[in-house]
Amino acid sequence: MRYDLAAMAARAKPGRRKPITFRDTPPPAMLAQSLFARAYRPMLDRWNARIPAIVVEYARTLSAITTDSPADLQAQLDAASSEMERLFILLDAAVRSWCLETETWSREAWRGAVLSATGVDLGVFLGPEEVRETLESYIGWNVRLIRDVSSQAAKRIGDAVFAGLQNRTPAREVAKQIQEAMGMSRRRALGVASDQLSKVTSALADERRREAGLSVWKWRHSGKKHPRSWHVQRNGNLYSDDPAMVGREVDGKTVETPPAADDLPGRPPWCGCRSSAVLILD
Repeated sequence: MRYDLAAMAARAKPGRRKPITFRDTPPPAMLAQSLFARAYRPMLDRWNARIPAIVVEYARTLSAITTDSPADLQAQLDAASSEMERLFILLDAAVRSWCLETETWSREAWRGAVLSATGVDLGVFLGPEEVRETLESYIGWNVRLIRDVSSQAAKRIGDAVFAGLQNRTPAREVAKQIQEAMGMSRRRALGVASDQLSKVTSALADERRREAGLSVWKWRHSGKKHPRSWHVQRNGNLYSDDPAMVGREVDGKTVETPPAADDLPGRPPWCGCRSSAVLILD
């Protein structure tokens, strides 16, 4: 705990004893779109730019199958992969910039929620330094994910061209298969960007809550179309990181032990659930 929010809130509004659940602040979709545009789309665009040359080399190889021709086709794929390695250096900086912007949004959302509920302005207490370790872990994670999406694109393209040579598939059909593969990569990248936004903002929200000395939080279900049934059942439940709080009744609900770390709000794959900090004044 870096500061005691409960004590600060008690001084700001003396006599108040009712627990405060801070408002829900879902991250804006534009942040996920920004991550895709700045870190994932440049990689996809670079692969798309390489596809015409790969298809031309495929057509040449198919029309004159020789011992060396498949090697020439592999050289085209290797050149594309080498180009990606140079691009990843730039994308690391793009991911870092995005994470810092997301942290700024998350910090201001927390500051606004606290100010609205308690009248306490945490501006002087909040900065990016306190969550630097969390940010670094997500920067590294996203760079690995970008590499993974690129590797999958490379594999799908390679599978299409070499299976095409084996089956003597016309170049136009292989080109269509490659475009379909790139469409799959694009959809995965969009999903990953959205999922990473949920994960980063959930982790930052937990960090800010703990900094304020708050152990109790409420589960807020995402309302997604195909939810995990046990997440739906947890909607509105209270949990605490402090064993001393578990079993206590707060606002008519019994505080429970939190789920495992990999099943917390926003942590499982594609989970959009969130947590809301609860301030207990008595």
